[in-house]
Formats: sequence, C-alpha cells, structure tokens
Amino acid sequence: MTVEVPKRIEVDDRAAMTITWEDDRVDRFSAAVLRAACPCAGCREVAPAARGTSIDAVHLVGNYAIGVTFGPDGHATGIYPFDLLHSLGTELA
Repeated sequence: MTVEVPKRIEVDDRAAMTITWEDDRVDRFSAAVLRAACPCAGCREVAPAARGTSIDAVHLVGNYAIGVTFGPDGHATGIYPFDLLHSLGTELA
C-alpha cells in the first residue's frame, strides 16, 4: 500500500488546515474535526473538543506525519500519520 504524502499543508486563520496531496486531491479539515480525530491516548477517552478550538501550530514528524498544537488549551501530543489524514479526508468527502 502506498501512502500519499502532502505536497502542501496550509493553516487557514487558525480555524482549519488544508492539505494538497501528491495526487492533487485537496482536503480541508476544521480545527474541531482534527481535534476530535486526535489519535493520542488521552483524547481517545475524552469528550469532543470545545468550541473555539484553533490550530496554533503544525510541524512535521519525520517523513510520515504531522504534529498539531491546538488552542486554547495547548494540546500537542497527537501525531497524525499521513495515511490517517488521507483516510479522514476520504471519510469527510
């Protein structure tokens, strides 16, 4: 299985993130959707993110994932592998 890799990742006014994939597919994720899909151990057992969730920062994790820092609480422990983001985009389409 080939994992799609982003060509470009953009944060839109801290409210959403847009990913353009190598195959030119474009997915847009709101901050709330990303936070609700956070794969970290703590988030899998916590209620959905509150309104006002923002994307404060995005950074690459190796060559397979991104890390996201959310506001207003500073949550930053979730690592989003590219295959997870690609499949999440397919689910939301």
